[in-house]
Amino acid sequence: SPPSWGFLLTPFVGFVILAIINYNLFKMKKFYSTLLLSLLIFSCSNEQLGTAVVKDDDEYSLNAKELLKSYVNNDFDLWDELFSDDCEVRFNNIVLDKENLIDGVKQDHTLFESIKVSDDYSHTNYFKNGQIWTNHWFTLTYTGNHTKETTIARGHTDFKWENGKAVIFQVYYDPTFQIKESAAMSQMKE
Repeated sequence: SPPSWGFLLTPFVGFVILAIINYNLFKMKKFYSTLLLSLLIFSCSNEQLGTAVVKDDDEYSLNAKELLKSYVNNDFDLWDELFSDDCEVRFNNIVLDKENLIDGVKQDHTLFESIKVSDDYSHTNYFKNGQIWTNHWFTLTYTGNHTKETTIARGHTDFKWENGKAVIFQVYYDPTFQIKESAAMSQMKE
């Protein structure tokens, strides 16, 4: 009977299989390396519109703080100056115009005997697409004229600026304390 060569074939087949696997891994590494390099080059050369430069000591950030200060002082001349005539106001997502906004916030001085500000911070985002947005966070402490209760309310505002004027103004806070104070004022008038 002829000799069996199977014992020599088994290591050779194993070597060939390892060589094929190694070659395929090399091709995969080369493919993924090329893909990664391409993505890296593309991301570095592609100017992203969503990126922004953020400043907290610029004119717009300071304007947001000054508007809040003038609200506390019941002086709305700066509001009239810095809000565009067609400013879109979103007050807790209720859309108003500039006139109704100013008339509404003036009423707080009828409802409350004192309004104080703390934790006042703002910064402005200068986006690469040309948009300018200021974000403003603050805490207001109110003492009611009618309930005599003190309420601490966190607030947040956003301003979109064009040509030095606010064209969008968004306000977010919980108005429950104002509703309560307004109801107390209505009961006293009865």
